[in-house]
Amino acid sequence: MNLLQSLRRSGQSVWLDGFERNWVSSGQLQQAIEEDGLSGARSNFDALNLAIQGHAYDRDFSTLAQQGMSRSARLDYEYLLVRDMQLAADQLKQVHAHTQGRDGYVQVDLPPDTLFEAETAIAAAHKIWRAVGWSNLLLRIPATRLMLPVIEQLLREGMNVNATLVFSLNVYNQVFDSYLRGLENQIQLGKSVSNGVCFASFAIDRWSAAINRFIAHSETSFGMMQSRLLYEHYQSERQRSLPLGAKPLRLVWDCTDIPPKFAWHYIQALTVPETVMLLSPSTLEMYRKVSLLPIRQIDGESDQQIITSETEILLDEQIDQLVNEEMARSLNAYQQLLDTIEHKRRR
Repeated sequence: MNLLQSLRRSGQSVWLDGFERNWVSSGQLQQAIEEDGLSGARSNFDALNLAIQGHAYDRDFSTLAQQGMSRSARLDYEYLLVRDMQLAADQLKQVHAHTQGRDGYVQVDLPPDTLFEAETAIAAAHKIWRAVGWSNLLLRIPATRLMLPVIEQLLREGMNVNATLVFSLNVYNQVFDSYLRGLENQIQLGKSVSNGVCFASFAIDRWSAAINRFIAHSETSFGMMQSRLLYEHYQSERQRSLPLGAKPLRLVWDCTDIPPKFAWHYIQALTVPETVMLLSPSTLEMYRKVSLLPIRQIDGESDQQIITSETEILLDEQIDQLVNEEMARSLNAYQQLLDTIEHKRRR
């Protein structure tokens, strides 16, 4: 039994971060779905950039050029992205159907330069949603103050949303409230609430890197502390009333910034039912033949005093800075991707 199979038996879903065309064309994605139980995938700017720098998309660029469809780097990116989303969504559709929409999603970030105004973000979401045309598409939207109303609006319209950059219980609760209002609005319009979903992603290592230096006498990373508290809160909130037929909001442990050789500790500690583990291809490959060790359930009781007494004020100050850094990092990765595409177009 390998890692993916072990996590699946523990009631946890595993999603791949950073798939690109080779994963689909080589059959690697389909194999991971069928044999290992992989239940989701995400396209990211860095992985796509590296694949384009190679030869994975040369045929696409030739087709665009021959048919006179290559008009700009941004439009070429949208063409490649939509094709990748459709191919991956097709391979994940059986998982989506088998789990009744609990899993089987292919997720994508909105262009980072659309996230500074609500109207442009909503327009970008509509464009991708319509172009891909699959019900198991999942839109990644940062849970910033500006984007929380966008998340609610998209949920109101029945789109699937993964709220990212959730670094505190307060933001998690705001995402939950947005989801609840979106569901209530659909009921008022006479629509079903059984189709749309909402996830909340917590980037563990990014939080640890930002906060650990401020915490003395702690052997546990701050990201792990927050994960424990967030999961406890999630468990208590699961009983909170949602409309009949609506799917619960689920937590996603984003472990993609953790180097593979250090990931095992996090994977073991965060293996808890009904959550999602988002892992990089390199981490999946390193532990492909490793079975999960006995599970230690998340328990945040011992961390509560450390966090509330020493870091409560610090959290509020650091969250804004960390969110800004993450937004800038995403924007930079997106621009590098467009530069690579422009280089390919001119060859």
